[in-house]
Amino acid sequence: MLLFTAMTCASCGMPAPGAMSAPAQSDLPRLRLEREGANSAKLVGLSPLVGFARGKDCSLMHCLEVALEGLGRSIPYDDLMGMSGHAFRLQVRADGWDAGAADPAVGDGCLDTLFSAIGWSYDFRAVLREDLTASDALLQAVRDSIDRRVPVLAANIMPPEDWGLIVGYRPDRTWLCRAYNDGAESVDRVAKGWPTGVILLTGARARPASLQVHVDGVRRGIELFERVRPAGAYVTGRKAFETWMGQLRAPRDASYVHANFWLYVNLIDARAAAVRYLRDQARSFSSKEMHWLMAADWYDQEVRLLIQNLRYVPSAKESGDSVPPYQMRQQQIGVLGQALKLEEKAVDSLKRAI
Repeated sequence: MLLFTAMTCASCGMPAPGAMSAPAQSDLPRLRLEREGANSAKLVGLSPLVGFARGKDCSLMHCLEVALEGLGRSIPYDDLMGMSGHAFRLQVRADGWDAGAADPAVGDGCLDTLFSAIGWSYDFRAVLREDLTASDALLQAVRDSIDRRVPVLAANIMPPEDWGLIVGYRPDRTWLCRAYNDGAESVDRVAKGWPTGVILLTGARARPASLQVHVDGVRRGIELFERVRPAGAYVTGRKAFETWMGQLRAPRDASYVHANFWLYVNLIDARAAAVRYLRDQARSFSSKEMHWLMAADWYDQEVRLLIQNLRYVPSAKESGDSVPPYQMRQQQIGVLGQALKLEEKAVDSLKRAI
């Protein structure tokens, strides 16, 4: 259970008393609330999710992008990835394989940096369905958010554990959602799973200075790359690359294949977002533009390397019940070693960029 094991139930990102500002007119929700009786409602006007393999494989970031667009505060996916530091993060579980390690909400997460940058307070909750008091409170909080015309981010509402958006509620304690799975990208579907994590957007705030949020995101990325000590069960950056390569040398069985593939694909997605983000923002930092562009070039080389060698990283469907052969795993280890060297050069450029 991805988020239950990775995070404690908590409320995060709330501003100090008096820090919340009234939203500008452009920030007011553009979504329309349709009532379907006394105890049913849904949001109308949300853009579709694009789904996987479209350059937006981080489902949390893309769901947030779509939600913010509906709230009148459009921020592109690449900016969300960069300003949060997630575009520069690699994280793996130190004691075993975990596909959820790639999630921005897990381990050494990026949520505080992210929500500070976009100017929203948030409330993260991980609630067991069996905890009746907490689950009732969550149901009410989701309902209140929908009534305010604010969609809710939730993981596992359309299994497997990708993020989606709760866009409506019904009297039988069910939700309507948008998700990456089961054809729910553009059509409201009844949620099939209980959320392993929920993010409630609780209030719009004034955004920090535009240049500062980009500096903060890069600084967070550098911090994540250089961190040596684990964050709970997880390691990031250079340590994550080394741990990943070590785990590939002697997997116990084929169960590792899905996590390995998903980490690899998410690394491609994150660094591709970093390339686009750094190149787009470089012009705003005229005196250090060269370093922003140099970092982008190093990450671009990494992305090309990873894509060219994707054939050595089979999916669970391709692998079946078999452990990929030693030679294939050795090839991936070599590729990750090359990627690490490129990351070191990119991070050196990022340090010069800020």
